Amino acid sequence: MPADLLAPAARFKTALLVLLLSQVLAACDAGLPPKIALLAPFEGQYREIGYNALYAIRLAFADAGTPAAQFLAVDDGGTIESAVERVKALNIDPAVVAIFVLGPAATHPAVQTANDKPLIIIGNWGHDRSDEDSLYAASPDLAKARATGDLSMLSPSLDIRDESETLHFASSGALPDVAFRKRYVNSALYAPPPNLLATLTYDIARLTLAALASNEAPATRSHHGITGAIRFKDGYWVDAPVNRYRYEGGELVLSSD
Repeated sequence: MPADLLAPAARFKTALLVLLLSQVLAACDAGLPPKIALLAPFEGQYREIGYNALYAIRLAFADAGTPAAQFLAVDDGGTIESAVERVKALNIDPAVVAIFVLGPAATHPAVQTANDKPLIIIGNWGHDRSDEDSLYAASPDLAKARATGDLSMLSPSLDIRDESETLHFASSGALPDVAFRKRYVNSALYAPPPNLLATLTYDIARLTLAALASNEAPATRSHHGITGAIRFKDGYWVDAPVNRYRYEGGELVLSSD
């Protein structure tokens, strides 16, 4: 079939696979450093998730000095099917040593089982850990309950709630303090205000970079960061915090309820 008759989605998928395969060959030929990949939404209604994580990881890389790793961000395509295809493409690249996933599609069990590399789920999006290669950077209780608290934090911007109702939800993410917020926003020209997962994403990136530097696996590495002490056992974050939030006057605040 002529290329100009291919559907746009098919052309995009083909172009993505060609790009990733070319990166595989380049990595093999040039001995390029390992890559840490981010698979998250960068289009559509959940794009805020991807961009907040993107700038948090970039800041972590900058604060780590000159890490012996590269960062690769990939849009999940907005569906479970596209996220599965893209995690498979990332698995083809031998330079990819860890994949961070956020959002309801990229964290789906089908994506986890299609993956064979260390995959770190950041936040709660309605899915539990579903594969031995997955690490869950959130409370095990919230994960096993298939909580969706980190999706709830987006509800004001998505206009999916009744303004007369008070929204309460739980998350293992931590609101950034003034210092982190300032550094985050000043890290790039178009960096958005950091959400409550920006600090956790930053900490996970620092943990992973430290693991690479010491030739360890992220699953065996511990890190004390902005969100507290992070270490994994049986695929889950040990003693992960459960912070309760509510919206008050359009602002997200810690709740004592």
